[in-house]
Amino acid sequence: MSRITPLLPRRRRCIAFSTLAQYAQGLTPTPISLSCHWNTQPPTHAQLKKASEFFRHASTEFLWSKENFKDMPFGDSFGESPEVCFLGRSNVGKSSLLNSLLCRRIAFTSSKPGRTKLMSAFAVNPKPDEGTERLIVMDLPGYGKGGRAEWGQQIIKYLEKRRQLKRAFLLVDAEHGLKNSDRQMLNVFRDVNVPFQVILSKADKLMAPRDREGCLDSQRLGQVITDVKQALCRDGLNEGSAVGEIIACSSEKWMHGRRLGINEVRFAALRAAGLDYREDKRRPHPSEIVTYDQLFPVAAVAQDRNFSATHNPRPVK
Repeated sequence: MSRITPLLPRRRRCIAFSTLAQYAQGLTPTPISLSCHWNTQPPTHAQLKKASEFFRHASTEFLWSKENFKDMPFGDSFGESPEVCFLGRSNVGKSSLLNSLLCRRIAFTSSKPGRTKLMSAFAVNPKPDEGTERLIVMDLPGYGKGGRAEWGQQIIKYLEKRRQLKRAFLLVDAEHGLKNSDRQMLNVFRDVNVPFQVILSKADKLMAPRDREGCLDSQRLGQVITDVKQALCRDGLNEGSAVGEIIACSSEKWMHGRRLGINEVRFAALRAAGLDYREDKRRPHPSEIVTYDQLFPVAAVAQDRNFSATHNPRPVK
């Protein structure tokens, strides 16, 4: 029998157990307890469904790849489309995450670190024929082992000068937690004042470790989430540009062929760009508002005559 150790306190363990158990059976779209929210509102099931539909039905177009920021042909073709970017240490699973996120094999994956060497731009448009607003997704090279110093310089230039950038998503390996290179990148975000959010990749390796086959254990993942949150709060990043939300995800299929936390990442990207789904409370369009006279012209004329006869009686001769 699978053992599930929840992330939440003891008084809420029954809720966490139920959520993870239902997810394991494919009854819920996402395990809520695998994401940590302290300054943001967790997405609803309807919002996660809409986010999934946005990316699954969208047309994803590769725009360009450049090594230097000055050579990036943003120009008029980009317009004012909102942008989000993904970056992290080399071999953190960024390319695999982007392939899962966009439902396309757009990024090359490799077990060797430093596979991504260029900054690449992709346009995600759910309805290209209708001229709807699109989302620009930037794939940035990795830093740390396998990375190059000049890559870091160009990444900093992009983060500092790109006006359309709405949020940077920093991928952190859930198995290893925050490294010194990750902490340096957090300081870069603070210095350039760019909104950013931490995503824990490869969470499935902590939830279902190979040495304990048949067991679900979220205790280690919960500890990593707690450590990252404490690091953000301790360094004062939580009060600045950091988003109060940590998402644990995995690009690998598990538990009935489902990917962990991908829809949460999709919704976070859309929320950052202002394209997230919100409850549609229909209001009448100005062209739909008609007056009483337009609906009932005959009755309106008769009413006006009665009003005039009552308030402006004819003088008696």
